[in-house]
Amino acid sequence: MSIEAEKPRFKHRLEYAGLYLVFLLSRIVPKRASLGVGAWVGRVVFDVLKIRRDVALSNLRFVFDQTKSEQEIVDLGRRSYEQLGRSLMEFAQLYSSSPEERLARVRIENTEYLEQMMADGNGCVMVTGHYGNWEMFGSALAAHGYKTTYIVKRQHNPYSNRMQEELRRRGGINTVEEGPFMSRAVLRALRSRHIVGVLPDQDARRHGVFVNFLGRPASTFKGPAFFAYRANVPLFAGFIRRLEDGNHVATLLAPIHPDPSRPQEEEIERLTQAYSDQMSEWIRRYPENYFWVHRRWKTKPPRPAAGAVGPGATGPGAAGALGEG
Repeated sequence: MSIEAEKPRFKHRLEYAGLYLVFLLSRIVPKRASLGVGAWVGRVVFDVLKIRRDVALSNLRFVFDQTKSEQEIVDLGRRSYEQLGRSLMEFAQLYSSSPEERLARVRIENTEYLEQMMADGNGCVMVTGHYGNWEMFGSALAAHGYKTTYIVKRQHNPYSNRMQEELRRRGGINTVEEGPFMSRAVLRALRSRHIVGVLPDQDARRHGVFVNFLGRPASTFKGPAFFAYRANVPLFAGFIRRLEDGNHVATLLAPIHPDPSRPQEEEIERLTQAYSDQMSEWIRRYPENYFWVHRRWKTKPPRPAAGAVGPGATGPGAAGALGEG
């Protein structure tokens, strides 16, 4: 269900003022220097304001406790905040950047997979996470000539929501807002040869399907697998990561095809576990690119009833809230 529009409040204006300051800095400061400003903002948030720092470190300890020292984990948490600060500056720069500039900043690997998936005249479902600069990922695909649509969640702050939507539009990204008409809009986009991007790596609460994610059962949104199954189109995972020179490389993985002969719920679980395994691998490989502040494992798997066989209920939602794009 979509978030109802809220009346503007003082805190909304305050939050928007901070976001608008970032926007102004992105216009004034040279683009390369702005990455340093963004990294500094990330360090302040991590070391001084400590916003959701405990959540990030707790997640990192669970995943890397056996392989990294406490200091290495803290350093990794700081680097992930720096990466997010840089990405925020780059997101603001979508307002004025040209497609040519975005092509120069992002190298996309394995585009032949896209050609294969779209050969039948339909689109495909792309799963990525809050990983690297996911907004620039979509914008780079659009700059390459691929019609790209992200499923997004309306923000509580109407000012910030309006700005983010304008930045995506300027970056060439179409959007579908989660809500009662989402499924129809997504299926229409797939029939029109769009890449439909979804970020399903937040806790899906009782509406999700439980799959293994980074070593723990995680309630995961059904949306990507549901849309691939219903439209009978391929699903693939893609991840963008930052290079040392400040540019990016986006890697597209081999498509995963739904099997329409299998029951819907079984196939949704299979597809969801398949891309979750791929996402886990990429997060472990380049953990500084991941956004560790989500309470990803907040919802616990239901206990099976006495004598029950198989997984517990996954909730009634077909797609649920798909996470912010």
